[in-house]
Amino acid sequence: MHLQPLQQARPASRELALFDDSVFALYLGQAAARIFTHGSICHLTSGESLTLGGPQTLTVVLEGVLITDSGWQGPGCHMIGDGTCYRVKSDTASVWVLDRGAVGWQGPGLQALHFALEMALAAAGRALEAAIPPDDLPDPETLSDVNHPQILRTAARLRRTSEAATADAVFRFVQAMPYRFGNWQERASDTLARGNGMCTTKANLQVTLMRAAGLEAGFVEMPMSMAVLGKLMPSAWLAMMRPTVRHYFGAVKLGGRWHAADSSYNDDSMGIYLESFPDYAHLLPARLFDGQPYSPTAEKNGMDPFDIHVVPHLNAEMSKKSRFTPAHFEALNTRLDRAQGSWRNWVAEDHPDLGANLRSVS
Repeated sequence: MHLQPLQQARPASRELALFDDSVFALYLGQAAARIFTHGSICHLTSGESLTLGGPQTLTVVLEGVLITDSGWQGPGCHMIGDGTCYRVKSDTASVWVLDRGAVGWQGPGLQALHFALEMALAAAGRALEAAIPPDDLPDPETLSDVNHPQILRTAARLRRTSEAATADAVFRFVQAMPYRFGNWQERASDTLARGNGMCTTKANLQVTLMRAAGLEAGFVEMPMSMAVLGKLMPSAWLAMMRPTVRHYFGAVKLGGRWHAADSSYNDDSMGIYLESFPDYAHLLPARLFDGQPYSPTAEKNGMDPFDIHVVPHLNAEMSKKSRFTPAHFEALNTRLDRAQGSWRNWVAEDHPDLGANLRSVS
């Protein structure tokens, strides 16, 4: 391993940008840049190894993939030192390492940073715990639990005087939920309780609510370029992604024909797309009408949002095991969480003022 003091890192601004995309930095807020300067950068190449220090050592993966016999860590993941030896799987990798026992970290005037660090680690831990799926995943046949009491209550609340108005109400209700990468084998009622989801889980909730409200609804698969979806992820993850992925969303039949109704992205996550694709601006605010479907992906692909193949369920797709762990998903979500404010859910349970304090440490 090759540790370099930050003042010698080249260029430090790039390393800081990678650090800023980490889960740890997300919860540090404005304290992140100051805490970053107290660490060191380790650059590694394929085949080299990195052994974590003791419990006072904190390591953040900046780029690349580190593996052990029991798993792997990707960009944005952080680890408390426990002596584990990681090997570099990618061509190169870099990590940031902070020794909390070092003299420089124990210097005067750093109490606020110490507090910010401990609270950020606690918040990240709470977020990770909430992201871990149950040991016993639901049967795929039960994912669209249309008769669940909370599904029925929510559908009744969203029902309007016409099918088109009901479809739009359900669509906008689900669309307003934050978009987050994560486990997709969960029931519609679980997504409703969680209050966020990715394309599959939000589509499952939308279709389930529409069916509970008496509408004919189903699912659509459409290709999506990683050049588009990747805008929602920290850049260091893109090298590990396939060039094209399958995107899933809901559809509803209005006036006798199927309408694409993609509720995947709320306005804040769509705002990330607008930074790179300003031609998406007319897609906000998102609305669904009879004769006016809604599908940013169909538009980007140059496809007719009426010319869609609708299937009754996504059971096979949603039962597949992901190659990512909850910790990987949390690292994938940092850009989305910043844009949508999702980090606020976990910042402080015991300290009501902690959110403001962490964002103002300078």
